[in-house]
Amino acid sequence: MQTIGDVIKPRDIYWVSADDSIRQTVRDICERKTGAVAVKEGEDVVGVFSERDLMHRVVNAGIDMDSTTVKEVMSSEPYSVSMEDEIRYAKAVMFKFNVRHLVVVGKGEVFKGLVSMRDLIEADMAESSEMIEKLNDGYYESAYRSRWRMSSNRVIEERYQPQQ
Repeated sequence: MQTIGDVIKPRDIYWVSADDSIRQTVRDICERKTGAVAVKEGEDVVGVFSERDLMHRVVNAGIDMDSTTVKEVMSSEPYSVSMEDEIRYAKAVMFKFNVRHLVVVGKGEVFKGLVSMRDLIEADMAESSEMIEKLNDGYYESAYRSRWRMSSNRVIEERYQPQQ
């Protein structure tokens, strides 16, 4: 079973400061083509700011994006998972708490990034594709493989002959 570390390995570690403006944070999210970002104060992750926060807490509320800090509108006290946790555990946490992003921590609770529901779905799809490929390869390999059998005093080779 894949772990969270397997899913987020190739990523840059990225966050914004709690004192950044909403507009700057949105620019950062857009440049990175992501749906959320971790918010840090010093070395501590204090929240997550997502597209959902932007729509519900900023746009819908009519908040000025230039004079308001991201700390004022982020989802605080984010849920976290460790690099060693299995994907199914992360999905269960997301489902239970109705969130789409989790903070990922490594040894010593060091911030390693965010994992999204989309990341987990893509990992599931990749794992399913591998399984389907293996099943298909096994089926076709055995279907097209020569078969040997013994008949009284001789060996007979049976080969697959495609229908035309």
